[in-house]
Amino acid sequence: MCVAVPRSRAESLETDLVKRQLLGLPLLLAALTPISPAQSALAKDAAEPATATAPRTTTSTDESLVTALEQVQDLIRTQSQQIETLRQEVDRQHLEIEQLRREAILKPAHEQSADEQQLAAAATAAQLNAGITTFRSSPVESPVLSSAILKPAADSPQVTTSQSADSPLSIHFGKASLTPGGWVDFTAIYRSTDVGSGLGTSFSSIPFNNTVTGGLSETRFTAQGSRVSLRADETFGATRVFGYAEADFNGYLPSNAYVSTNADSLRLRVYFTDVARGRWEVLGGQSWSLLTPNRVGVSPFLSEIYNTLHLDSNYQVGLTYARQTQLRAVAHLSRSVALGLSAENPEQFTGGAATFPALFSTSESDLGSSTGAGGATSTPTLHPDIIAKLSADAGWGDRKWHFETSGLLTPVAIITPASITKASAAKDIREGGGVSGVANLGVAKNLHLILTGFWSDGGGRYIGGLGPGFVVEQRGSKTAPFLAQLVHSGSGIAAAEWQANRVNMVSLTFSQAYFARAFSIDPSSGGMVGYGFKGSANSNNRTLQEGTVATQTTLWKQPGYGSVQVITQSSYITRTPWYVAPGTPKDAHVFAGYANLRYVLP
Repeated sequence: MCVAVPRSRAESLETDLVKRQLLGLPLLLAALTPISPAQSALAKDAAEPATATAPRTTTSTDESLVTALEQVQDLIRTQSQQIETLRQEVDRQHLEIEQLRREAILKPAHEQSADEQQLAAAATAAQLNAGITTFRSSPVESPVLSSAILKPAADSPQVTTSQSADSPLSIHFGKASLTPGGWVDFTAIYRSTDVGSGLGTSFSSIPFNNTVTGGLSETRFTAQGSRVSLRADETFGATRVFGYAEADFNGYLPSNAYVSTNADSLRLRVYFTDVARGRWEVLGGQSWSLLTPNRVGVSPFLSEIYNTLHLDSNYQVGLTYARQTQLRAVAHLSRSVALGLSAENPEQFTGGAATFPALFSTSESDLGSSTGAGGATSTPTLHPDIIAKLSADAGWGDRKWHFETSGLLTPVAIITPASITKASAAKDIREGGGVSGVANLGVAKNLHLILTGFWSDGGGRYIGGLGPGFVVEQRGSKTAPFLAQLVHSGSGIAAAEWQANRVNMVSLTFSQAYFARAFSIDPSSGGMVGYGFKGSANSNNRTLQEGTVATQTTLWKQPGYGSVQVITQSSYITRTPWYVAPGTPKDAHVFAGYANLRYVLP
């Protein structure tokens, strides 16, 4: 089916309509103006010969002129009705054009004409500028590519082609286009204890109520959640190429940030290039990890991943995710099945809670330090993390279901120098791994149930970095080599998302994360080392739990002008350590409330 035919017909109808309106405008103005007796007399005088002696016309002549003018009025009214009919026909043609565009977008890339490919590219120009709304009533069924490349989400702030009235603000260079996006945020935060972590709640370090910070509450205003983005699109025959960059203001926070100028730092979120052709898609750059749950298919797009509807920039306890540099390939095997494989930036992570043998160099692990010592690029890595994902989308009537399973391979490598072994250096290499499962089920109209589960040996950093991936032990003597001991960890989420009506959405979420114990005796000190042993710090968390209610209301939305949203979140979070000293609270807890006013760019 060709898109250009009905589009040309609509354009010709609009051109003809404009001509008719321009030609009929003077007559229309004259005909719709009431005729007074004085105007009738003027018309009568104009109709007489211009001579001084000519007799004036009779009353019957006046009546004839008035009748003629009334006939002209009737004629113009008839033409106005015809014009309205043509306008309605043009509107109908516009609807046909939009339908044909959708059909063109859903065709495989290798079957599309050049015009259809341009329409498909235009229809997705707004995709990555989606706002916080990520709920989808149904997955897009497409035989190739991720659904986000082929069709924008129905509930995103921009869902129309760049050629329509409510298109994003794009700059075109030939067939390429640049599309800016993002939103402006005002967020108010209240926490019942002083977690002190800004917009994102530091789940793993919630203070106990017998401490100073645990006895104080905090209230903050911030614009850190504001976001800017830029997308570039280009089409070369059957190949689509687009680049995307996105940043917010949750970067490094100087100690004097809130004294006078609130100097929140710009932070890179995602920055990647995606090339798609036929059933294949390749992505390179920083994007959401393939281990992040999807709502539809295997996609890097914000509207098609599951990272909750929350304002907390750390999302939800137990969510498996990362945003990191990667090289990803996805094969879209059919309309509903996709297989992805990615090589992603590795990081040997323990965090600061684990205790190490006295002779071990902590620079061999990321301690979560902001100083660069024992973290960031100073941490050695053996090879990239390897992640694979298989997804399937199914539907029965209006109910759409999404299933996926993922596998993780993550390495750990540590060394014992010759100065400790008193012989040659010894290296210990362990391959950690994990598996996850996700189900996104349309259990009723506008109601989705979302279930996620993850279990790993050494995959703790993918659970929001809430616990270690490994600890270190030294068996026997001070000259024995160090050994990496992987830590078992797992998490799960159960959530319900309900689109109550056109402007209101509600979500209920409960989740939990678990980290097992792993410890030994340090031959140098004779004390316990590792994670979760008796006498360990209360930062050695066994479980963390969170229950959340979130709402999103669209106050105003106008095509071409964007939308205004009000978003709220109420969360109750607890953390339970493996060990607490006698006479102290058994766990730490906090209530966190968020209220947000957001303007989303068109």
